[in-house]
Amino acid sequence: MLFAPRLPAYRGLVVHSVQAKEWRRYGFGGPPEPWAHDAHQDLDRLTTSYYLEIIEARGELLASDPDPDTERRIEELFMTATRHKHEIDYTLRHWATPVERARVSDRLGSLMRISRRLKAMTRGAGGDDFLPDAA
Repeated sequence: MLFAPRLPAYRGLVVHSVQAKEWRRYGFGGPPEPWAHDAHQDLDRLTTSYYLEIIEARGELLASDPDPDTERRIEELFMTATRHKHEIDYTLRHWATPVERARVSDRLGSLMRISRRLKAMTRGAGGDDFLPDAA
């Protein structure tokens, strides 16, 4: 077994390895690539629309004078949404690696779920929407 790396059959099975400079520079996802045509604007519009819905729902909920625990939860969701919005905006400024693109879609999904959760909170306990607890 000590001579296995020298065998030609073994070398044929070895998968392309990531060079040291390559993974240190870009991570495991690969080099940055430009955004597809109009994808930048579409993602920005979608992110902004969800964020505006979150701001409106937060204002409505805080105007209704909620209990301290509910107010803390509203503010926690709002801070998470703000952080995700800023992260998406920053990523959209430049070319993105595949890992960053996956992160943008994850953050966008999180904004959508936060928006739906806050809307459900404004409708009250009798709302039709079933939302899981994960934000």
